[in-house]
Amino acid sequence: MPPRSLTFTSTTDPLEAKAWFAGLIEREPAALSVIASVVDSLVVDPERFADPRWWAGREGGPDGTVVAAVMHTLTRPVYIGWATPEAARQLAEQLAREQHVAGGVGGDREAALAFADTWVAERGGRAVTTMELGAFDLPAEATLPFEVAGNARPAEPDDVDLVDGWMRSFQLEVEAGHVDPPAVPPPGLEPAVRDGRVLLWVNDHRAVSMAYTSVPNGGVVRISGVWTPPEHRRHGYASAVVADLSRLQSEAGYRCLLFTDLANPTSNAIYQAIGYRRIGDQVTIDFG
Repeated sequence: MPPRSLTFTSTTDPLEAKAWFAGLIEREPAALSVIASVVDSLVVDPERFADPRWWAGREGGPDGTVVAAVMHTLTRPVYIGWATPEAARQLAEQLAREQHVAGGVGGDREAALAFADTWVAERGGRAVTTMELGAFDLPAEATLPFEVAGNARPAEPDDVDLVDGWMRSFQLEVEAGHVDPPAVPPPGLEPAVRDGRVLLWVNDHRAVSMAYTSVPNGGVVRISGVWTPPEHRRHGYASAVVADLSRLQSEAGYRCLLFTDLANPTSNAIYQAIGYRRIGDQVTIDFG
């Protein structure tokens, strides 16, 4: 039997997207963590990401049950949060017909590859995989298997310029392999600092590493922005700040997730030593 065709509806309204995806986020909070956190950010600050759009794949027509969730903001690839490969192909065909501008696609490996194959077949060009990510969660208490000098503290308002600068450096390092790295800087971390979601590792009264979490959704938080400036690396600071932040979030009752570049054996080893386990794969594919 051929796969059932879905009806894809779209919106640019984050409140409408939040309502559309609520049931799916409740059922699949880990897979929908990225979409959920972006939606929530835009509900609070509509200017935080440029030109957002979401697509809901529905069974049984435009009023049917939402079974697929996809997102696109102007400076990022199309992001597939939850979709079968068949649904991803269908959406790629629809967006190609609508002359939607997509510089790439990311998300679940199989769905993203299916979208990319269809996009290239419809629009021409080529698809280049620029990043492969491992999705990890933390099934037990985070542990730091070695001593690290210093201590953790929450970032304070006076730290906003520092952590925003570190986020720009983080983005440049992460995006270095992309065909066309985005020129737009990442959104600032002031809201995360205000909410107490940014943790710094401090040694000798100097901040040397950071990490932050997404807003909780469906009982899940995502550890992101793990950054140690090059001059402070190889001292265990990143391990320490991630372990402390993960422990704090677990104690608050949240399930911790993070994504790491599979081409970086150092970060993969760090997170697994803390107690994270790999639960899936994602890719980023650029269209050229």
